[in-house]
Amino acid sequence: MNNTVVEKTEARKEKDKEWTISNDAGHYLRVIFSVALENNMKNLRNFSFNRFESEQLNKLSPLVAHLTDDYELKIDDTVIGNAFLPLDAQDAQSLFKKIN
Repeated sequence: MNNTVVEKTEARKEKDKEWTISNDAGHYLRVIFSVALENNMKNLRNFSFNRFESEQLNKLSPLVAHLTDDYELKIDDTVIGNAFLPLDAQDAQSLFKKIN
């Protein structure tokens, strides 16, 4: 059984939104959603940013079970583009940055 824990670690309106997804071994993926991306989604496409966050975290969660180090993933306009669709797990994994 996968005991992945998802926790919101930064939620202030004017700041980037941060989530931490951790596994049984204590390793984690910090996911940072750009506040500019959030504003663009709301203004340009009238999308639900909360739904986008949820869908993206769901796609990333299975990857966390196998992490052996700690990583960070920044999700912004350059990563998502104009489609405003969550990244596939495979595409997102190539963007992970190891935290020392």
